[in-house]
Amino acid sequence: MLGVREPNIFIMTCQYIYGYIIGLPFLTLARILAPYLELEGQYRRSVISSFMMTFVDIAADAFVIFILHGGMFELGLATSLGYIVSFLIEGSFFFNKKNKSTFHVSMKEVNAKTCIDMLKLGSSSGIYRGSHALGGMTINNFLTSLKMPYLVAAYGVFAQITVYVRSAWSAPAANLLTFSGIFIGEEDKNSLKEVQKIALVHSLIISSAVAVLIFVFAEVLAKIFMKSNDPAASILAVECIRVSCFSLPLNTIVKNFSMYLMAVKRIRFSNFYGFLIECGSIVPIIFLLLNVIGYRGAWVAKVVNMLVLSLIAIFYIYMNKEAEDFRDKMLLLPRSFGIPPENEISIIAHSEKEIEELSRIAISFAMEQGADKKRARTFGLITEELGIFLASHGFNNGKPHTINTRLVAKNEELIIRMRDDCKPLNLTEYYKFLNTPEEKEKEAGLAIIMRMAKEVIYTPTFGANNLIIKI
Repeated sequence: MLGVREPNIFIMTCQYIYGYIIGLPFLTLARILAPYLELEGQYRRSVISSFMMTFVDIAADAFVIFILHGGMFELGLATSLGYIVSFLIEGSFFFNKKNKSTFHVSMKEVNAKTCIDMLKLGSSSGIYRGSHALGGMTINNFLTSLKMPYLVAAYGVFAQITVYVRSAWSAPAANLLTFSGIFIGEEDKNSLKEVQKIALVHSLIISSAVAVLIFVFAEVLAKIFMKSNDPAASILAVECIRVSCFSLPLNTIVKNFSMYLMAVKRIRFSNFYGFLIECGSIVPIIFLLLNVIGYRGAWVAKVVNMLVLSLIAIFYIYMNKEAEDFRDKMLLLPRSFGIPPENEISIIAHSEKEIEELSRIAISFAMEQGADKKRARTFGLITEELGIFLASHGFNNGKPHTINTRLVAKNEELIIRMRDDCKPLNLTEYYKFLNTPEEKEKEAGLAIIMRMAKEVIYTPTFGANNLIIKI
């Protein structure tokens, strides 16, 4: 199916696949656990996991080739070993009793509705990967039919290079997906716009810089990835690298848009767009260009495909009738989403002195929203006590910190959202473990918060503490 016709290459490919599939379940499990590690702020463990996966793969490959003198099955097994090591490093965090997060396997929540919901939410990723395989298979056959030596290999060189540099656009896009879910849950329109802007600008800058480096060092990269002494093979690889690298900045627009579609649960269009990225758009474009300008159409098609997909994303946003301004259209959310500006206020505090001002601001805000004096003072007291408590526990390590406070009035509720970059601290769990009267007296401010609050919700996200308190 992938275009392997020569018998010896076919046998070796099959042998590699047999060794490779052993590690796939572990790769899947590692991918599932990775976002939870990020939520817990375990960046170092994530980096070590990725590094060890690569290191073990390379070391095991070298062992197979130079010591065992093994074949393709053993090389596939070496890759699998890297996946297994990655999973063990990530998984060990959740089985450490000292950590607050644990991992339990339970069949309690397994039912038809849950499975259907999971399939719906995961369908975009599944269709993207399935389309990638289908598109790759079709393109390989197109290129094979031209009967040009090294053409398929040259086309694959750029794909191999992007494996090493794709974090330039995939990391900001993944952060956009995660933070969008948080800000949508909080109906924080301004933060949602800001995270869209940051993800797009950062990925455009980084991917453009990467594209320039790839263009400049195309010949060096061709020698590294194209293991052939034939000058024709090198020329093809350099051509492919230099033309294809122009697609990278556009790739950031496409990746961010596809991730955001998943965040706002526009599943149908997300599925369609995922299919276009890897198959529905690239396959007809490459077929057309191969017939019009010859083999160079394979490289040009990568750029044209990303341009077409970027224009589709812009057109889709422009056609959103839920908003007038383009920045609002980009949210792809109903007009009713968000809190009116007059019903919210945001304050960033860097010191305990600034935190003491929160009480005055909160009381004034509550009064403006129609709260009586007693309720407004309660709101102000909780806001101040919460800020002081978080600062006393988080600002004492000599490092600069911030507490981001958002006050919201919604449906007759007064809501405090505090987010800080201090050490992890689950307020409800901490309060639960205060046993002695001395401990409770020492944390009198916390007792006031827990007694007066209607609801306290804590969520750790990317090493930050998120608290939502409803009054």
